[in-house]
Amino acid sequence: MDLKNMTLNERINRAANPATSENNLQELARNHYRVRAAVAENPSTPIQVLRNLTKDEAWIVIRNVTENPSTPEGTLRNLATDKYGAVRCSVAENPTSSSKILGRILDFETSLKVPNNYVIKALYKNDKLPYIAKVIIETLFGDML
Repeated sequence: MDLKNMTLNERINRAANPATSENNLQELARNHYRVRAAVAENPSTPIQVLRNLTKDEAWIVIRNVTENPSTPEGTLRNLATDKYGAVRCSVAENPTSSSKILGRILDFETSLKVPNNYVIKALYKNDKLPYIAKVIIETLFGDML
């Protein structure tokens, strides 16, 4: 069936299906934000499409890119300082985020007037966060834990 003739739910289902072709995923990535969010989650989505989706206007789409196991480390590193707390929180929760990325998030949070409580908690719970960073969180943000 032609993508243009599909209902919104059919396009969402197609976008979420790992068997969907790269060409269809590229086309679906230019669709309704709920469809783009499904493309962003799909582990078969090409890396370049994931990178393009990090510039999306809908934070949910960007957050879904951070949850995709195929998202490259460089993309996660760039999103570690995203303006949306939900995106930074998701990067902090991502098991593939390196300790370097987690440190970048912590640096960003400490630079804010009001750090995001959820991001701080997610960082603290991540096993890859170095011990010294955990001590810093306990010292600076102990009331958030």
